[in-house]
Amino acid sequence: MAETSTAAEAQDPALAPKRRGRGLVLAVILCMTFMEILDGTIVNVAMPSMQVELGVDMAQIQWVASIYSVVTCAALLVFGRLGDMFGKVRIFQIGVALFTMGSTLCALSGTLEMLVVSRAVQSLGGAASLANNQGIITETFPDSRGRALGLVATFTALGAMCGPTLGGLIVSVLPWEFIFIINIPIGIVSLLVGIKVLENRPPRHRPAFDALGAVLLVPSILLIFASITLLESGVDASKLIMLAVGAALLVAFVVVENHATSPLVTLGVFRDVRFVIDLVNMSLVFLAMSAFTFIFPYYLQEARGISAGVSGLIMACYPLVNSICGPISGAVSDKVGCERPTLVGQTIYTCGLTILGFLAVDTPLFMVIPCMMFTSLGSSIFQAPNNSLIMGHAPEGSLGFVGSLGNLMRYLGQSLGITIGSALLYGGMSSSIGYPVTSYVEGRPDVFMDGMRVAFHVLALIVGASVVLALVREWLNYRERRQSAGGARSARAR
Repeated sequence: MAETSTAAEAQDPALAPKRRGRGLVLAVILCMTFMEILDGTIVNVAMPSMQVELGVDMAQIQWVASIYSVVTCAALLVFGRLGDMFGKVRIFQIGVALFTMGSTLCALSGTLEMLVVSRAVQSLGGAASLANNQGIITETFPDSRGRALGLVATFTALGAMCGPTLGGLIVSVLPWEFIFIINIPIGIVSLLVGIKVLENRPPRHRPAFDALGAVLLVPSILLIFASITLLESGVDASKLIMLAVGAALLVAFVVVENHATSPLVTLGVFRDVRFVIDLVNMSLVFLAMSAFTFIFPYYLQEARGISAGVSGLIMACYPLVNSICGPISGAVSDKVGCERPTLVGQTIYTCGLTILGFLAVDTPLFMVIPCMMFTSLGSSIFQAPNNSLIMGHAPEGSLGFVGSLGNLMRYLGQSLGITIGSALLYGGMSSSIGYPVTSYVEGRPDVFMDGMRVAFHVLALIVGASVVLALVREWLNYRERRQSAGGARSARAR
């Protein structure tokens, strides 16, 4: 299997980095992962200040947030392939440098146009680093991949959840530019430490770069993710046309890759149904997570009237569970395998979302918080083993591509989560009140609760579908074991 070959490759003394520097390697990866994920959400609370200072309207300032995720997604697979060609560490370090430079430019921006361009530079750096972080971890920790990837998953969740809280704290006492200034010293230190401890090992035989594939892939992902992002504000013909053109370019890309001598994307890896299941499950779970983090603060602040500060503390319980349970789940998966822990996590998450759908406005907080933490437990158990499963499918020389693909599917789930979560919430609210609504209806918490109930129960069904896919994967593994055992018996009989 690909997992066995990857592990054997990673355990080769000629390829594995020196063990004594592994702690610093992990620290650099975790630090940059946290900062790059954090910057995807930290600007949200600062946008009102940016809007006033830059003199633009709300629709224009939204691009400061949207451009980061859209450009990151478009560039992930390309940078993953470049990591396989020139060495994952080299591309990762280029990403750190670009991210730091982009952060500096953002802090110096005096116009919306310059800020959006600077955010694009910052997101290119984030994409280059994120595309190769899991590949570097897989090579560096062949004997404890699950535990190390568990820490990466934990810092990913912490970055996503801490962005609004940290951004709010900074903007409350300092100018908005400081949400970018804090990245600069961290990026410089990470770059310098990385130069010292990260060892770049490009492949012995460097393949050619598939320029035509890149020309088709990048705009296709740009259009698809941009249209998904824009659909959050409503459906119209132009957004659907963008989505259709992006899908058409993606189909053309697949056709071209099937005939390319040195393809940008290793399409052969998708022949393994279990790999596809692992990717789909990642998107489905992150879709539900993203929708939850979009909806639940409204429940706390609007429906229950809890202050933003207290609401932020309650929401912090979610990443707290992840930070504790994520590494434990990764360590357990190193010992018992990854399939069963992912299935357990998905099942718990499904049950948690179902329970959250039955909350009421007057449900005591001492019951609400444990229900939320139970739900977080499910996603925490799922993430690290699922990341390990995805990386275990990587064929020789494709760790960068597979790692970037995993990150792309996570971003896809997050983007769809906000779009689908808002559609479910407002659709349920509109059905309850009898006319279309697209925001909280003042004085009608019952209407919001009806919408939240619909949203969380549909999300539970979505994650439940991932449980079914995980059971299909279990059946495929069982069938493979039986065939292997039958082949071994036949060989002994001969």
